[in-house]
Amino acid sequence: MTITTEADLEFAPPAQDKNLDMVRNILFGDTTRENEKRLANLERFVKVWTNSVRDEMRKNMDSLNHEIHMLQDLLDQEAKARMGDTTAARKHLEQNSKSIESLQRQLQTSETTLNQRIEQESKLLSQVMEEQRLELLNQIKQAAEQLRQDKVDRKMLAGLLDTISHQLAGDKA
Repeated sequence: MTITTEADLEFAPPAQDKNLDMVRNILFGDTTRENEKRLANLERFVKVWTNSVRDEMRKNMDSLNHEIHMLQDLLDQEAKARMGDTTAARKHLEQNSKSIESLQRQLQTSETTLNQRIEQESKLLSQVMEEQRLELLNQIKQAAEQLRQDKVDRKMLAGLLDTISHQLAGDKA
């Protein structure tokens, strides 16, 4: 038997190719068919597995996208709430500032009014005290004058009594 190489087979006439194919089929046919079945089974398994992995990845991606959208919505709601809170706090601060300014003006007005009233009351009190002082001085002067007059009247009474006592003593003597 002669050994033929592939190069020889390429140049071999078609009848020899048929014979060679038959020999190959006899020798390797079952193995080739079995390998082809295995390869087809592996291809189906790979397709099923890749489809399964693709579906699982799609589900995971959908789930992640859903979670991302939920988180984005929550963040948007929180941002809106914070903006609303900030706006409300700013308005409240402005109102409080206005109230404080109003109270400061009222306090300043009240302080000015109170100072004016204190000044007026102080002047009035000073006038009343001056009037009372003058009245007391007049009363003291009147009392002093009365005491002088009473003293003079006592001197006169003493002189009169002295004269009467002399006259009485003179009548006895």
